[in-house]
Amino acid sequence: MRSFTDTYPELANHGFQVRVLTRDVTSSNAKKLSELPNVAFSLGAVDSVPDLKRAFRGIDYAFVNLNSWALGIKDEIFWGIRIFEIAVQSGVKHYIWSSLDNFFLETKYDDSFRSVHYYGKGHVEQWISALPQSPMRWTILATSPYLEQLWGLMRPTKGKDGVYDFRFPVNDGGFPLTCLDDMGYYVRWIIEHPKRSAGMNLKLGVEHVTPNILAKALTEATGLPAKGTNIELDQWFEEVGWGPSRDHKMGSTTAGPNDPTLHTVYESFSGWWKMYQNSINNAGLIKRDYALLDEIHPHRTRSVKEWMQKVHYDADKLDIVTVTAPMAL
Repeated sequence: MRSFTDTYPELANHGFQVRVLTRDVTSSNAKKLSELPNVAFSLGAVDSVPDLKRAFRGIDYAFVNLNSWALGIKDEIFWGIRIFEIAVQSGVKHYIWSSLDNFFLETKYDDSFRSVHYYGKGHVEQWISALPQSPMRWTILATSPYLEQLWGLMRPTKGKDGVYDFRFPVNDGGFPLTCLDDMGYYVRWIIEHPKRSAGMNLKLGVEHVTPNILAKALTEATGLPAKGTNIELDQWFEEVGWGPSRDHKMGSTTAGPNDPTLHTVYESFSGWWKMYQNSINNAGLIKRDYALLDEIHPHRTRSVKEWMQKVHYDADKLDIVTVTAPMAL
């Protein structure tokens, strides 16, 4: 998962000894990490207690980000809690849970907002948040859709007229985007400032965006003509190539396809987009304290335009995203 591979270089290059739990040391992500200094691997799986106990042995700090695609809500809640327990058993000093926004009570647990990615992580966050800072400190680090998804799920479509069109079922809503290149800095800040970070729920973001804001950023950063268009959910599924996979059950690779607690990709992303439809201008369900982020990371990426210029954004590049993602790194 990219959030892992973009976090570890920041730590490894600042003198931390980094241990990575992976199922496959020959994977492309593992090979990328193996080129860094101070990185070692622990072979195993996030759903194996013996593997987890071996991975946590002698560890001071833990950054934990589970794969919602592979686990589903039920198993992510179970393993999110179990991994925390194993970290305490192992003597970990500070535990960082990689989460997403917990807005569930605010919607009175309305099932139409239920998204697999958010519900598993968010319920673990709520459980952790009720715990004291002893015997193990904890911090919540909440993200959002990644800027890098502008090469994938959120990539613009080039029309016959040459205009690039950001097409999402977001109605009048919006959402924050997170810069993966900044993730490592925030993790290191949490570790190095325990008195302030312990118990904190730090929610990351670059800025809140809409299709039109993305289009404006693309034009200003690259000179390419662009626009934003609101579309229906079914149309979005077809345009991103997920139509045939809309009934795939998220978590079935772990729990099996007949588990009644699982949700389909269509159900999950219906809630995903409805959540963003109810968030705009840093109000509604999904909010960020950008002034706090500026204070913590003065050199953070602050706009989509800035990021596009930094990475020399290619609007024609495409990263394929499938609905049957592997379990882990």
